Amino acid sequence: MVRLDKGHYLPVYENYRSGHFFFPLIGAVLLDEQDGVVFADNAVAPKQIYVEHAFGFAQMFGESCPSFEETLERYLLIDKKFSAPKARLYAPCLPTFLSNPKYDSLRSFRQRFLIDPPDSSEALLAGAGLDSGLDAVDVDARNLEEIGRLFDVVSRFWRSPEDFIRKAHAVVASYRGQPACICYAAAEADLKIEINVLTLPEYRNRGAGKFAVTHFVKRCFEQSLQPLWDCFTNNTGSMRLCRSIGFTATHPPYPFFTINRQPFSGDRRM
Repeated sequence: MVRLDKGHYLPVYENYRSGHFFFPLIGAVLLDEQDGVVFADNAVAPKQIYVEHAFGFAQMFGESCPSFEETLERYLLIDKKFSAPKARLYAPCLPTFLSNPKYDSLRSFRQRFLIDPPDSSEALLAGAGLDSGLDAVDVDARNLEEIGRLFDVVSRFWRSPEDFIRKAHAVVASYRGQPACICYAAAEADLKIEINVLTLPEYRNRGAGKFAVTHFVKRCFEQSLQPLWDCFTNNTGSMRLCRSIGFTATHPPYPFFTINRQPFSGDRRM
């Protein structure tokens, strides 16, 4: 397993974007828009690749190479050399080693949703809480500090505050003048946007999430961007929210593995 330098990222990205399971957070690393590392079975003509975002989201793709997977298993599950507190592994194509029952406790399921552009912006915004005391607010240099303090998202994925302002396309739902919810792009790649939404506890169940997401989706369509919704299947609130706006599932749920750097019951060192 070798770490690729950034000069090798673009061919890997072209390979990745032609696959069936494209995640903007992975694409953003390969486009050098966001930080992360890329490993492959070899640097000259890589067949199997593992991409790890600095926040921990990761994915393996390409042709199965037993020696590469054996080394990756040690990296992820034995030595735990990833830098984030958790490795969050998208696994729609399950590597052989993760089918081992001893890793079942790490497995959950997520699902991907898409939404088709509406016939008009008015149709999209209908029922989004326009008369509920909510307003849509952009994020810019004037309110960035407050947004960062309230939601703690400005530096979670993007490299700088300036990147967040320019690339996150963020929409804040303001309730009677106070920020209540933010919807923003965790990543953008291949004109696809990974939606992230966060509502402050005191404003939940008031329609702020639906309001912010609806305005965010409208903004995406205006810029010819495809918003993607991806969440855990046991997150009933998120599943219900995306469907209420018009998102529909594109595939059955897929496996997702959360690997903490702390030991777990299946760890060989236990």
